[in-house]
Amino acid sequence: MKKHVNTILPKALGACVLATAATSQAAFWDASSWYIVPSVGYHYTDELDHYDKLKKKAMTEVEFDDGPIYGISFGWQTMGHSAVELAYNYSNFDIKSKPVGGGPETTNETTYHYLHLDHLYYFNDVYENDFSFYIPVGIGWMKNDPDVNKGQLNGKYYRGVEDTVLNFGVGAQYMFGEHVGVRGDVRGLYGFSQENFDAIAQVGLVVRWGMPVPMNVASAPPQSANLKFKLDSTELVNPNDPEIAVLINTLKNNPNSNVKILAYSDRSGNSAYNMRLSERRAESLKNILVNQHGIDADRIYTKAFGDQEGLSRARHAIAVVEH
Repeated sequence: MKKHVNTILPKALGACVLATAATSQAAFWDASSWYIVPSVGYHYTDELDHYDKLKKKAMTEVEFDDGPIYGISFGWQTMGHSAVELAYNYSNFDIKSKPVGGGPETTNETTYHYLHLDHLYYFNDVYENDFSFYIPVGIGWMKNDPDVNKGQLNGKYYRGVEDTVLNFGVGAQYMFGEHVGVRGDVRGLYGFSQENFDAIAQVGLVVRWGMPVPMNVASAPPQSANLKFKLDSTELVNPNDPEIAVLINTLKNNPNSNVKILAYSDRSGNSAYNMRLSERRAESLKNILVNQHGIDADRIYTKAFGDQEGLSRARHAIAVVEH
């Protein structure tokens, strides 16, 4: 068992980190953020149980009850499609035991600790899309500790079980905004030494910070407006964005100036649809300037880029004043 922990675990954890770094490359730091996920769920234990070896050694039948599981994950969103997280799960089970061949049944308790490092792959860019399915794969160290006051089964003392455990599954995440969301997943847990297979289903609250600043937007020249649209819509996220007021004042105070509206989309649709969506977004912003604020339509130039810029300008329109 210790051989598994000392050899397999370091190699597997290193592979997770290297795989993530390989997918990140040049934009690694610009597209990263941090998050934390407290979670709660249910742990389904293997019918073969975690104490199969004890059954043979102590002639004792041991059965785990299923029960709730609690967790906390600290994650690094290295890219829109990739994240690495360190997670801890805790469960508390009843253990039912009785002598092989018959006899009185007793009930004790055990606590389940699982510390693991995971890699999550998202099918959609999490910065450009509120909803995404993901695949988690990870490996870590598990330990079952018997209750210190009930450390024996049918008169025979026993110690906790340790194991190297692989986890894998499928999940979905929905972000209500840039910083808060929910996620849920179902994972299988395979213990190498005990050769048992458990499963957990859990839901968690996602709290994210350190969102990446789009490089191209950050380098936009002065006297410009960076306006964001709702997902798959021509409506602005904030119709009263103060940047609109600054843009209008600049145009009105400089009657000889013109404005370029450059509109973009995310990559959630096909390229043709995304191009049409960005065209409609450019026209929508133009109509706001003309119909609501009296700016001459001849002073406004529009250009649609679809999803060409990816993360840097997804769901944005950049209005640049030219003197």
